[in-house]
Amino acid sequence: MKRISLEGAAGSHVIEGRVGGPLWSDACGWEDLALTCGERELGVGRSMLSLDRGWSARWSATWKVGKVRRAGPVENLNGVSLHGCVPWRGFTWRRGQFHRPGLEPMLSTGRLHAFESHREDQFVVMADFAGEAEEMLSQPFLLKFEGQGGWREHIPDFLLLSRRGRCLVEIRPEGRMNDDDLMKFAATIEVALTLGWGYTVVTGWRPLTWRNVDLLYSRRRPMKDPLGLKPLLLQAVRAAQAVSEPITFRQLADTSEFPALARPVILHLLWHRQLGVDLTAPFGDSSVLRLGRETAR
Repeated sequence: MKRISLEGAAGSHVIEGRVGGPLWSDACGWEDLALTCGERELGVGRSMLSLDRGWSARWSATWKVGKVRRAGPVENLNGVSLHGCVPWRGFTWRRGQFHRPGLEPMLSTGRLHAFESHREDQFVVMADFAGEAEEMLSQPFLLKFEGQGGWREHIPDFLLLSRRGRCLVEIRPEGRMNDDDLMKFAATIEVALTLGWGYTVVTGWRPLTWRNVDLLYSRRRPMKDPLGLKPLLLQAVRAAQAVSEPITFRQLADTSEFPALARPVILHLLWHRQLGVDLTAPFGDSSVLRLGRETAR
């Protein structure tokens, strides 16, 4: 496994697959949760590309605005607006097909986003949980590049826009990438580097993180609070932290007059990062909670 450093706001790190310290849900980004393709593997793909002088003017990208196709050199992609852009390929459903396409709602963008597999669906959920996405487009453009064997084509999986800028994301499970895939991924990363964008190949998720986020996902939608439980629960956590006393999921629910009703409200507060929990440990009654980083301010 690739050596990945995740120290910082999330409060945790991974060293050669071993997790050290908690990964707080209120402070992490989707990159903190992801396992990614190593630089050595991508270097194999890069060695198969034709990156001589002027390549960024020769390589092209074609995108779709409604039913209209527009094309230009990859070096001009920063000037392309995503407004009105649609996925390059259509999404089809038929009996016996191997992959599983669908539409996933994102609260952060307020609309549905297309995916072509369960793993792509997972990424959409993780990106929504991180709360950074201002816009995201599936299959943003068709890239034509020059590599081993001549001119080739590739369609990246996602283009994510956030306050930090644009990021191209590929989804591919570890162990299911051949040299041709690595060449295509390397071509996309060269385009991203030229444009000043981020880029990553997500191969999976850190142990237990998807399971925990999937649990919180069930309570992500807007929730009415006729009993006024939200402020009472947040106040209970704030009071426990003021005296440096840890408070667990069960203990917090039991502070309410209606513990059974408080539990889904706590999950809702966790999804929306008003509370935090360690995503690298199994979630249950004994899980320690804290005030979300923004809530504590």
